[in-house]
Amino acid sequence: MTPPLARDRVADALTTAVHAAADAGGWGDLAREATVEVERPANPAHGDYTSNIAMRLAKPLKRTGLEIAKAVADRVPKGDLIAAVEVAAPGFVNVRLEHAWLADQVDVIVALGPAFGRNDALAGQKIQVEFISANPTGPMTVANARGGPLGDVLANVMALSGAQVTREFYVNDGGGRVEVLGESVAVRYRELGGDMSVPFPVDGYPADYIVDVAKRIRAEGGDRYETLPFAEQAKAFTVKAQRWFVDGFKVTTQHLGIRFDEWFFESALMSSGYFSETLRLLREGGHLEDRDGAVWLRSRDLGEDIESVVVRSSGLPTYFGIDIAYHRHALVQRGFDRKIDIWGANTHGHLRRMKTALAALGLVDRWDVVLYQYVRFLHEGVLLKMGKRLAQFLLLDDVIDAVGVDVARWFFLQASADRTVDFDFELAVQQSNENPVYYVQYAHARIASIFRTAAERGMASAGADVGLLVNDAELDLIRRCLRFPELVEEVRGKHNAHLFTGYALELAGAFHAFYKGNRVIGEDEARSKARLRLVEAVGLTLRQTLGVLGVSAPEQM
Repeated sequence: MTPPLARDRVADALTTAVHAAADAGGWGDLAREATVEVERPANPAHGDYTSNIAMRLAKPLKRTGLEIAKAVADRVPKGDLIAAVEVAAPGFVNVRLEHAWLADQVDVIVALGPAFGRNDALAGQKIQVEFISANPTGPMTVANARGGPLGDVLANVMALSGAQVTREFYVNDGGGRVEVLGESVAVRYRELGGDMSVPFPVDGYPADYIVDVAKRIRAEGGDRYETLPFAEQAKAFTVKAQRWFVDGFKVTTQHLGIRFDEWFFESALMSSGYFSETLRLLREGGHLEDRDGAVWLRSRDLGEDIESVVVRSSGLPTYFGIDIAYHRHALVQRGFDRKIDIWGANTHGHLRRMKTALAALGLVDRWDVVLYQYVRFLHEGVLLKMGKRLAQFLLLDDVIDAVGVDVARWFFLQASADRTVDFDFELAVQQSNENPVYYVQYAHARIASIFRTAAERGMASAGADVGLLVNDAELDLIRRCLRFPELVEEVRGKHNAHLFTGYALELAGAFHAFYKGNRVIGEDEARSKARLRLVEAVGLTLRQTLGVLGVSAPEQM
């Protein structure tokens, strides 16, 4: 496990100083109970960490921020970690770390190896991350693609934090769209046999892959379905098509570097009786109402402005109703401590309704959702639109084949989930520093090359005197490496997985700049060994970061 973070140690030191200042100045419990938060300043010239605690206490204590900041700064305990504490208007407390302590962290990082960045914050917890969960009505397209890497990275972060993580794909193998799928295949099946009497469904799936499914059914089953009524054909073809599509999903997700632990089928949930049991529980709690032949969740009583149907007047459950049961099954029946869903941005309404329903069941505090905007694919400046039912879409497998899995994952992760991603094919296929994936991977390959050169000269990093790492470029690299475990904690709490791509670019950029201005293997053997040790720590940090992203760290390019 990574030792206590410098950020947390600085926060503890400032907390001690606030308490001492409160005691000396008679500030009372208001100051002693305040939570000290520290962050990295936007301008590195202001120090390694900064806190606004003085400004937050200024109004309640009826003092200026500068007065409080000075009182706190004067009482910060010094030691091996903190070199200086400075005050800046209108009341920032800025902390600078000891250079010797920073240099020592190189050995700490190398010694930790693959454990660098790990922590035990979630030890003993079972967490389910459910993502992609595309309906099995066609091959997987890029419309579902972004949720894959987002969910996978969050699962990696939870695992780094000690959790037992289950990656789950929920297969919605029921509902009206599934029926339309079967009807679409049945029409094409009949057309292949010369029967043009059945019109294609108005809201059917017109794409060529439906014809391919129909051809496969004829190739494997001959004319065994020829004499069946249309409704029976559609029913039989629904089962076959969905099974083939789910098999394809498994291949495609592996192609994207994702290994799901569970493929959970809606049909299995419904046949288990768990849906009926969930309705009974909601009804016993007074949360259901029978009206107009349907069953409604009494959402207004739970703070909603509308009420939602969980069972239609036809007796069929709604997707919303089934999803309530599915989430309860995960959190109660299967005993997950927390469930994290990765959903597309068009599910805002469903999210609101689910929050209300899970609050009624007392489960909402154990559930999180990350909403992501979709991806626009640009090729020579032209926006390519997707949609299975419009027969215009890009297959995810084709995208991965075109640019490679590393680039695909990176580009899906390069922006905050709440922002649309423009996936530029022209940039994605470049093997130059303009391509961010290439730029980061080249940094790792360059480090591997340095170690090959060192080995040829009989030099290793073991026993290096890291105290020789004193110049600004060297210390900057160390500071950036120490950001990784902080980032793991931040993403664990805020689910902002895109930060890892930005961080990897910053670390790679700092290394490339260091390499350009500082010779690693030179005439001074002691300095060379120290820099080799530093480069080893940078390489390890890059591998940890790329590993979280699910992107490879090549040793040659």
